[in-house]
Amino acid sequence: MFHRSPGDKGHLVLIGGNEDRVGSKTVLKRIVSLGATGQIAVIPTASDYPREMGEKYERVFRELGVPRVTALDIRYPGDPDKAGHRELVRGADVIFFTGGDQVKLVDILKGSELFGEIRRRFEAGATIAGTSAGAAAASDPMIFNGDENGFQKGAVRHAEGFGFLKGVTIDTHFLDRRRLPRLVQALCAGLSRHGLGLDEDTGVIVYPDRVAEVIGAGMVTALDTRQLRFTDYHTVRERERFACEGIRLGFLTAGTFFNLNRWRVCSGRPRRRRPKVQSII
Repeated sequence: MFHRSPGDKGHLVLIGGNEDRVGSKTVLKRIVSLGATGQIAVIPTASDYPREMGEKYERVFRELGVPRVTALDIRYPGDPDKAGHRELVRGADVIFFTGGDQVKLVDILKGSELFGEIRRRFEAGATIAGTSAGAAAASDPMIFNGDENGFQKGAVRHAEGFGFLKGVTIDTHFLDRRRLPRLVQALCAGLSRHGLGLDEDTGVIVYPDRVAEVIGAGMVTALDTRQLRFTDYHTVRERERFACEGIRLGFLTAGTFFNLNRWRVCSGRPRRRRPKVQSII
């Protein structure tokens, strides 16, 4: 019998929010199609209405043919490690984080035994997926605030994220909410050198070798500050506008494959590593 190699991480699916849940459901279909998906654990903790949000995703994933979909009722610190939650995550092929408030999501989950189980499932090959806040929380550091004043120093805040995707800062609802200045500030502040801005109903599938495939109806904006020639971000005062020059931008459409290690478009889908054969006694 074939098994995934223990070194094979799962897929990471990051969505810019407001994905289609009633029509073609293109983005959500791709999550289901990535592998054998018999059970999905939905974590609606970021939402102000977690029960209603959880029920929405339970319904849509069942419509897509997933036999077992369960939303975990996690609203407050201490809830993650209640009886039954780890067992549900341990049996899930996909762990899906909904939208809402990414700071709330990380504050409640990170450091819990449940989050440790989620990370172990990812390392063992389960898919981690998130939309809006659930996608923003996947990076570390994670950014928030500053929508209206992205070029004012200090308007954009950051905190520790889940760290599923290292070295890349994620922003969501990107062109829809004019968040380019927000992500530019995060990069000029030195939080990371690379950023991905995900439009609504758009996302990326990050394969285990860090090649990302763009999916959905909109664009993914790729920012690179390795050749940044000038910024006065660190010398201007708080709430003053900062300047910068030399950021490289790329705009990626559905079907584009992008190597996150080399930070450039690549020719196609990564080859899957051949699974090891293990005997079962």
